[in-house]
Amino acid sequence: MVRATLLRLATASVLAAALLSALVTVGVWRIGEAEGERTAQRVSTQVAAAVLVSLAGRDFTDPARVDRPALLADLAPFLDSGMIYRIKVWAIRGEAAWVAFSDEQRYEATSRPFDPGLARRLDAGEVVVFGVRDDAEHRYESDRADGLREVFIGFRDAVGNPARLEVYVPVDVDGTVRYAMVVLLPLALLGVALLATAMLPLAVALGRRIDRDRREREDALHYGLAAAELARRELAHELHDGVIPGLASAGLLLDAAATVGPPRSATLVADARARIRDDIRQLRSLLSGLTSSCAGPAEALGRLVAGMQGGPRIDLEIADGPEIGDGAVTLLHRVTGEVLRNAVTHSGASHVRVRIHVRDGLVHAVVADDGGGFDPAAPARPGHIGLLLVRRAVEDAGGTIAIRTGAGTGTEVEITLPATMSGSPSGSVSGPPPGGGSGR
Repeated sequence: MVRATLLRLATASVLAAALLSALVTVGVWRIGEAEGERTAQRVSTQVAAAVLVSLAGRDFTDPARVDRPALLADLAPFLDSGMIYRIKVWAIRGEAAWVAFSDEQRYEATSRPFDPGLARRLDAGEVVVFGVRDDAEHRYESDRADGLREVFIGFRDAVGNPARLEVYVPVDVDGTVRYAMVVLLPLALLGVALLATAMLPLAVALGRRIDRDRREREDALHYGLAAAELARRELAHELHDGVIPGLASAGLLLDAAATVGPPRSATLVADARARIRDDIRQLRSLLSGLTSSCAGPAEALGRLVAGMQGGPRIDLEIADGPEIGDGAVTLLHRVTGEVLRNAVTHSGASHVRVRIHVRDGLVHAVVADDGGGFDPAAPARPGHIGLLLVRRAVEDAGGTIAIRTGAGTGTEVEITLPATMSGSPSGSVSGPPPGGGSGR
């Protein structure tokens, strides 16, 4: 599971890196486009500030009055330095706009329909930026259209007619994107790598915990199956060696009584009745062990302690107090029995003390021994998961369990349960009967 968890972490990290790279690329490209527009606006505004006074003093409605050499001389510093790539001056004539001047003379006298939307924006003083389209109007710029932005600035010529200054400004969007990617993408990927590295210990711990929980579940299942099989065998043994022979012998006595006369028959019947009473008492004892909630805590736990005599001395103390519900008695019998079996079987103790009392609606059960102690944080050994089952059963019932132990200092397990629970608790411990042993 640790390997699978690490593989999932690596896969998630790669996917996160790919997604982040895509987002960074899109973001950087948009930044590059926006930076290209800002550059085009800034350059065209500088050019306009330098040449608009000269342009506004000329009449562009009459081609004969356009002094082309003078205009080229005014614009030469911007064109020669590469600050701008192309410039056009549009004059408005009725429903059409035509090129009155351009550094590319082949554009002059060409026209296009009047654009009222563009006119409103320019008349409002807006500087309008467009990308260069691949069409006849831009036929001499289309070979480097990706590196150009066309900017329109409105003005009026010497006779008051509306005119448009169109400036083509070189922009390096690709270079801006590449530079930003070189700077930002490694940082983004480094962030993902650092995050994955920081999560690595957590992923390993989580994988190990999942492995441990899975093993505990498997052990719990095997333990439950083994405990059920052991209980079944114990019950079968009791019935086979005790109840069934007694009933069979009672049947034989009754058969014999039917073939003999008084007073011999009366003796045989009385003997059969005695055997049947013994078998009934034995069956009730077995039934009582299976349904401990039918008895109070003192009786149920008293039988439990009596069945464990022969090892360390066990003292049972049950304080007088409010009545405990059948569900609480059942679970208390099972979890206390499991802890007590652990102490008797595994602790090496000479004395075990069990104390039960009820306070504030809670049942407190303390099992303390003077044995060798153990490490409660250590994983349970295979087949030794009694305390794990106890903990789960208690927590499922809304209770708590506290373990205080240490090497050579003995062990004290305190279990707290609600004094009233409806029915049999779902988280009950299915352990073997006394003498089976469960292990910690």
